[in-house]
Amino acid sequence: MVAELVPDAKITDNDVFFKIERDGMLSFDMVELSDRLGKPYTVHDFLVNMTSYYGRIVVKDHGIEIHSEILPERFRD
Repeated sequence: MVAELVPDAKITDNDVFFKIERDGMLSFDMVELSDRLGKPYTVHDFLVNMTSYYGRIVVKDHGIEIHSEILPERFRD
């Protein structure tokens, strides 16, 4: 899904995990993920399965955003 929707993301298959890198933001919509998987997939499921991240994470009702910038735009000079 990431390769399809975010073609500039660098995805590395490390056998036991995938490393996904991108400047800016990665956004994961749980409704779309659920549709693609053919079963319910919640924000909680996503967070349990995500090994680690760097940057800033924003958890929403039906999605996750991972920002490469740690400091939100509103706090930058």
